[in-house]
Formats: sequence, structure tokens, C-alpha cells
Amino acid sequence: MMPKFEIKKIINQLIGGLSDRSRDVILSRFGIGKSDYETLEAIGQRYGITRERVRQIEADALKHIHSPAGENVYRPIVMALREFIKTKGGVMEEAALQTQFAANYFDTKPETTQKYERAAMLFLNLDKSFSRSKEDDNFWPRWAVDANSVKNQEGLASHLIASFKKTKKVTELAGLIDWAGKYSAGLSQETVMAYLSSAKVITKNAFGEWGLIDWPEITPRGVKDKAYLIMKRQRQPLHFKEVAEAINKSAFSNRVALPQTVHNELIKDSRFVLVGRGLYALKDWGYEAGTVKDVIKSVLTSGGPMHRDAVIKAVLAKRLVKPSTIILNLNSFKKGSDNKYTSV
Repeated sequence: MMPKFEIKKIINQLIGGLSDRSRDVILSRFGIGKSDYETLEAIGQRYGITRERVRQIEADALKHIHSPAGENVYRPIVMALREFIKTKGGVMEEAALQTQFAANYFDTKPETTQKYERAAMLFLNLDKSFSRSKEDDNFWPRWAVDANSVKNQEGLASHLIASFKKTKKVTELAGLIDWAGKYSAGLSQETVMAYLSSAKVITKNAFGEWGLIDWPEITPRGVKDKAYLIMKRQRQPLHFKEVAEAINKSAFSNRVALPQTVHNELIKDSRFVLVGRGLYALKDWGYEAGTVKDVIKSVLTSGGPMHRDAVIKAVLAKRLVKPSTIILNLNSFKKGSDNKYTSV
């Protein structure tokens, strides 16, 4: 890997010939060496001038930096930027591009890289070969080295969205890469991840599963959705206290889930079944709600007359109870001469 750029030294070389005010406008507009960038209006208020005047000062300063002498200074960074974006498939989300490029190519010692990562925006704006796509309903702001890269990114996103809508299921990373390969053979995982970093609709949950952002399994909106994700991954019934503990240990949010709140929410949601004392399971697993007597009746109605052991086995597949409890409730059902119980 090539040596890192001494970015503070390079910036000083580029703006050294500017007036104090022009230097400040450039540094403030791009947020270089600062915690954030400033708007034209904010800078204008500081200097008591209009935002249009600030715009003119910025434009004149950029022309100065863009001179042949200035271009000799920043050209190596522009070339590195272009190659870096190419390794990501030719297009990158703006914030990710700033952070990753600065981390890999900027030497800002003894200060943090974060204060200078927006310098990348200055160099992208100085070279017309880069194109910026503004934020819209489907994508965050992004930079590209050519139009084909943007077309490929948008095509892949559309393909993956259609795949998710067809399957209606979340997928692990391997499944996502497989779908991407069906759209365009040879897409690397790095390129797919770079493409998706600027897509608003597709994202992953706290467990690394990918899907559409409005799916509860991807963006859980409350305790019930979080509990569903937890139990789906555990694949076994859990006590509501265990569910609360798992939610609090996960990366969902910093908000604490109280056990009693979890219990109150699960008992009202049809996706969950109370299968034991404080124990919940997912209805998708085949468990049934209701009393033990209700479950016995359901088993006998669907399966027809059964011997006692067959009833016990069928009920235990749907509820976590003691066999003796099932036997006790069987006394409410009629037993025929063949020793089989019926739902009557």
C-alpha cells in the first residue's frame, strides 16, 4: 500500500496563497480540521455578508486551488480516490467514502483522522471526472467514477429488492451474495457491500440477517418484534425473563426491556404461545394457544380417535406440560370400547 498523505501539510500548501477569510471559508465549508462543515448562511452571519458573497469567495478560492500549481499538489490524492472507489465497484456512499478513504490514506498525527476526513470532499469537487448523486428516496448521497457504476448499483438494488419481496424472508450474507451473483456474475462481496451501503431500502439487523428496512425482522419497532427475533434464533421456548435478558444483551438499542413488560407484550401477540409457566414459544413452531383441554380437543378433532399414549405425544408436541396433566384433562373426553379417546 502506498504511503499515507500528510493531509494537513497538503491542505496548507493548497490554501497558503489565499487571504485569511478565503482560507476560513474553504476550511469551514468542507469542515476540514473541524467537527463539521458550515453552511453558506452560517459563514455569512459570522462575517456580516450575504450567502451569495460567501459562495463567490468559495468559488474564487477553488479556482485558485485548481491552478496548475495546485493541481500538481492534489493530483496524487485524486488518483488514489479514483482507484479506491474502483475497488468498491466504482460508486460509494458519501459518508463511508470519507471515513474509509481517510482511515486508509490520510496521516493526521497527532490529531484524529475524523477531523480531516471531509478533506476528501474537497478533492472530489476539484476533479470533474467524479460525479455525485444527491440523496433520494432509495439512496444516500454517493460518488461515482462513471455512469455505468451507478447503473450497476441501482440495477443490483432493484434485483435484490425483488428477490426479498418474492421470498418474503430474511437471508444471511451468503444468500445475499448468491442473489447478487445471479444479477451479475463475478461481483465481489466487497463490491456488493459498497453498493448496498448507500441503499436505503436494504439493510441488516442486529444478527447480520439481511432484508428490507421496513420488515419487523430487520428493524424491530418494539419489544414484541425484538422478542420474535430472539426466539426465532434460539429455536426453542424461552421464559419471558430469558427473553428480556437476551434483548438487553443484543445490539438493538440502549433501551432496557423489563421482564414484566416483555411478559405483557408477548401474551397479547398472536405470534407467541404461552406453553408453560412463563414459557413462550412461536406459533410458527406448531404450538397452540389455549388450555391443555383445548389442545387435546384440537388434536382429537384433527387426528381422530387416539389411544392415551398417542394423545400425550401429540399434545407434548404443541405444549410443554407434564404427561400427568394431560392424563388428568383426558378424563373430560369420552373413551370408546377400543380404549381410544374422541373429541366429543
